[in-house]
Amino acid sequence: MRRRPAPTEALGLDTLCHRGPDAQTSAWVGGAHLGHARLSIIDLTSGGQPMSDVHGLTTIVFNGEIYNHLELRRELEARGQVFATRSDTEVILAAYLAWGVAGFARLRGMFAFALHDRRDGNTVIARDPFGIKPLFWTRGRDGSVYFASEVGALLELSGVSTDLDLSSVLETLTSRHPSGLNTLYEHVKRVEPGTALVVAPQADAVIHVRFGSVAEEVERRRLEGVGNVTPGEVRERVLDSVEHHTLADVPLGCFLSGGLDSSVVAQALASRGGEPLNAYAVGFEGASSEASELPYARLVADALGVRLHPVTLGAADFAALAPRLSGSLNGPFSEPADIAMLKLSLRAAQDVKVVLSGEGGDEAFGGYPKYAVDGFARPLGPAMRLGHRWLGRRGRLGIAADALSEPDRAARWMRWFANDDAPRALVGALVGAGARPERALGWVEDRLSAYPPGWSDLQRMQVLDLEAWLPNNLLHRGDYTTMQASIEQRVPLLDRCLTPWAVALPARVKIQRLRGKMPLRQAFGDRLPKAVLERPKSGFRLPLGEWMTGDPALRSMTRDLLLSPGARLRAWLSPGELEALLAPAALAQTGGAKLAWTAVCLELWLQAVRARVAA
Repeated sequence: MRRRPAPTEALGLDTLCHRGPDAQTSAWVGGAHLGHARLSIIDLTSGGQPMSDVHGLTTIVFNGEIYNHLELRRELEARGQVFATRSDTEVILAAYLAWGVAGFARLRGMFAFALHDRRDGNTVIARDPFGIKPLFWTRGRDGSVYFASEVGALLELSGVSTDLDLSSVLETLTSRHPSGLNTLYEHVKRVEPGTALVVAPQADAVIHVRFGSVAEEVERRRLEGVGNVTPGEVRERVLDSVEHHTLADVPLGCFLSGGLDSSVVAQALASRGGEPLNAYAVGFEGASSEASELPYARLVADALGVRLHPVTLGAADFAALAPRLSGSLNGPFSEPADIAMLKLSLRAAQDVKVVLSGEGGDEAFGGYPKYAVDGFARPLGPAMRLGHRWLGRRGRLGIAADALSEPDRAARWMRWFANDDAPRALVGALVGAGARPERALGWVEDRLSAYPPGWSDLQRMQVLDLEAWLPNNLLHRGDYTTMQASIEQRVPLLDRCLTPWAVALPARVKIQRLRGKMPLRQAFGDRLPKAVLERPKSGFRLPLGEWMTGDPALRSMTRDLLLSPGARLRAWLSPGELEALLAPAALAQTGGAKLAWTAVCLELWLQAVRARVAA
């Protein structure tokens, strides 16, 4: 939204065309300049955007899907609303005209959108309560308000400076994501999940209106008295969510890791009948079967009659795809899993436009090991402190010892997901340059103090992860990597009708004998292979250090980036420290390989920032 509209000016959408390759259009509507890059999923012929309601009162650009738009359409038609398309986009406009910003709480789906209201001149920017779809905003030098689905596009559009938020850089290194609404840039913020920004006509005021809250929905469900549940009820709720998430006019498939969550989603999809389901799984060159998810994915695919498309990941993919992911203003994307997700997405895009995944199952049903053992922090704390001195954070036992040795609840819960691979010298240099290591802890403490007193610690941990770990890390990375391949990822285990209900279940229902996700195991136990049901929680393991040492192209790329005289990381690390990251002995260790890869991705991103400043 700009103060001085220029109706003939086009809105450049080149930086977002991968998110919407089917059409890129923009239009001035009053004082708002709305642009949209479309990935056609529903109503392929008449669902183009920007879209206005039939009376021309409101106009919207929208990213996402509204899974209950057919039910809402029937209700709104009964109120006299007339529709011109079959699109879920038009239903958002009708809901807003009927109920205002409060109507966004009735949307079941994932969304980031901006709509202009001609009646009062306001422009409303909103994001779904789970934060499945990203949305960033800033205020330009001229006072205008800018928004976009990606930070890089927002910076190019607004022209604001790329001054780094050093605290966010530090948090990304140590906690894997910036805290709260912060981003890697001082002048760019996230729109809070479940929140609408109401921008006044001249952009001189921005009001934040909360319309949806995962925490409030969990409390509502808890007060309703959720107790013991039957496997049939759990299965019915999961199947209902998956069925809603299949709404599309284009082919869809699923990602299949062979873990419980993705297998449950695949089973629910396969049970619908029709053509065999396309599923996509990744394996690794040079990796043992224990480190690969492919054997488990094949077990599930064979049991369900699913058409499995295996994708093999190797050193060449890291050399080729890392610059695409991290070498832009949107980076860094330093988790090795991001390279796998991008290659998997590029393969899936050959067959489908929509993929369903199991993201969110751990947070909803209590699947992370930390949920099962955190309650032992008080009695085991002294012993864990001794164990931590010996183990450090090596392996799962070391991570548990480190976390359980911390008596403070907020600090302990942060340490469960702490990054073991942050270069200590870099952390120290960032703190010396002004980064505030206490900021993230303060945000966590504020969130915990806001939760209802009747919650269990398990529920607090789950909701904290739903409010931080997912939207700022896993969902953000998943959206970016899939959209790089121009496909849409849907996450049916994150659903307003399913997830708060699951979180509200008592701990004894979700965790038994230190095993989590018991409702899912019991509900789908007779439909999935026993090996998958009994498989322990597994991280993403691959022979990265071996590849970085032995593959000539990847070795050359990493050394050229980190050891060149112009390396940006030299502002914080000495040449000797950078050389040490790539020593064969360091790369032979899992932590050392990930540490070096983190530095590589940081360097790619910092060079992109330097190029933007120099342009």
